[in-house]
Amino acid sequence: MRAVSFSTLIVDPYRAGLALGESLAALSPEVVFLFSSKHFSNPELLEGLYDALERDDVIVVGNSGDGFYETVGASDYGASVLGLNSGGKVRWQLEQIAGLDVDLDRKFEQMMDRLSATGEAPCLGFLVSDFRVEGGRIDALLRKWVGFPTVGGLATDDHRQVCCALYVNREVTSDALFFLAAYGDLRFTIALENTQRAVGRAGLVEISDATEIHRIDGRSAIAFVERETGKPLLHTDRGVLSVQVSDPEAPDEKRLRAIFEDFSEHSGSIHLFGGIDQGHSVQICLASPEDMVAKVQQVAENEYARGRRPVAALIVSCSGRKALLGTLIEHEISALTRIFSPDLPLAGFPSAGEIGPLRRGNAYTRNLFHNMTYVLLLIED
Repeated sequence: MRAVSFSTLIVDPYRAGLALGESLAALSPEVVFLFSSKHFSNPELLEGLYDALERDDVIVVGNSGDGFYETVGASDYGASVLGLNSGGKVRWQLEQIAGLDVDLDRKFEQMMDRLSATGEAPCLGFLVSDFRVEGGRIDALLRKWVGFPTVGGLATDDHRQVCCALYVNREVTSDALFFLAAYGDLRFTIALENTQRAVGRAGLVEISDATEIHRIDGRSAIAFVERETGKPLLHTDRGVLSVQVSDPEAPDEKRLRAIFEDFSEHSGSIHLFGGIDQGHSVQICLASPEDMVAKVQQVAENEYARGRRPVAALIVSCSGRKALLGTLIEHEISALTRIFSPDLPLAGFPSAGEIGPLRRGNAYTRNLFHNMTYVLLLIED
């Protein structure tokens, strides 16, 4: 496997795409991951990219996010690419569905049928959806239909969640979802960082409605949070407070849900970025920038100690982490370049929700939807 990444801050979308494509042309990539700030969500970006590559058969996938990541660092504005060439050892298949508010379950099932039509199961998936699909629905679809490791996230804008763009070959779209499947001899490792300091006792979710949680442990959701933290729930707690979710059927599959800032003080309910089912348990967690930086560094060190020597990396990290970390967000990139190589080809985006399995020994759990999580895909030779 060979890989190249590049980023640009060129303002004109066509010229930006041209610069990105020129950086990859010598690689002759089979697939290109493209991530950008919302300002670049223009078909001219793709036109410039394809013009420079001078090939129509290249698969291009990606999306807008709250900025982008690349080897040289993180940026609020611009675009990055990661190109891969396996020398024909990996087969790639791209599928998409649109109109996500109509028959999503049926469309998703049909999409997965197309991805397994040859009888060969994918070894890895990359999934990106418009952020307007509630994370709990994505979680349910993954659990029901996707039996192989999959990473990805929700496309978004500059942390306001007003609009987003998905890049699917030459098309810029929204209200859509795409799935890139890889088949064949692809070596990879998925690692997540979603540990935060737990506060107080776990409570049982008794009444919930999608992303709105009404009662926990016999009291209003807000009262539960305030009982466990010992202080009032404030709008400034967004990004600092989250809940760790535990499914009674799979208690080891811990995942985070961030608390939305528009919680309902009059009703005592809280809103989360992603639903929780009744009967699940939750525990309040506090995010610390210093701990987050140290734990991402530990992820990189652990993978190096396991003998991982990646040729490329792809990062999907919560935009809430970016908001909390500020300039420290650079550590989510430098943790990798310090450990593996300062020139490690790398790209990614700050997302409105993350997708990835947890690792359990030499295997992975079911694919899960997360918040406030750092998802790392290392692609090896």
